[in-house]
Amino acid sequence: MTQDILLTAEETEYWQEFIRLSQQVSKLDPITAATIVGAGLIIATPTLILFGWLSDIIGRKPIILGGFLLAALTYYPLYTWLGTVTKPGAINYPVAIFIIFILVSYVGMVYGPIGAFLAEYFPGRIRYTSVSVPYHIGNGWGGGLVPFITSAAFQATGSVGNALIYPIAVPAVCFILGLFLMPETRKNSIWQEAMVPAHR
Repeated sequence: MTQDILLTAEETEYWQEFIRLSQQVSKLDPITAATIVGAGLIIATPTLILFGWLSDIIGRKPIILGGFLLAALTYYPLYTWLGTVTKPGAINYPVAIFIIFILVSYVGMVYGPIGAFLAEYFPGRIRYTSVSVPYHIGNGWGGGLVPFITSAAFQATGSVGNALIYPIAVPAVCFILGLFLMPETRKNSIWQEAMVPAHR
């Protein structure tokens, strides 16, 4: 359950982080920030399908762990770069949208395979509860706290680096725990249990 909470915590709310930080750091107006994020989301949304499909071929674990590792290693440079290209009056829209595309692609690396991973990981008789509870804890508490924590850290310190500690730490911890605790489920059949006759 813990690894499922961490899996879902990493993948949520990070695109909203840009909107909040851009308004605090670069002083972007909400429409400009939403336009950049919206365009990046539209362009990067197919990566969910791409990485889901790729996980059917090479496995769920490498794709998900790759998303965690890339996020942990590149969030700071990407957000720093994003800050340099979103100065009011000198916004480089193509580059800003490209950076959001990269960030959303990391989400695609985790979200694309996660549906199949969670269905394959738990047996059918407990699947609904086993998937729902950790998924919602991870989304609500792990991902839901990102905007609050990053905004509070930035307001307290004025440092983007300090604001990104939590968003970088979560995928880093997820990567380390997933490396050792997360099984590969690609070859697990979600129907296998249903084929076994029920005992009365």
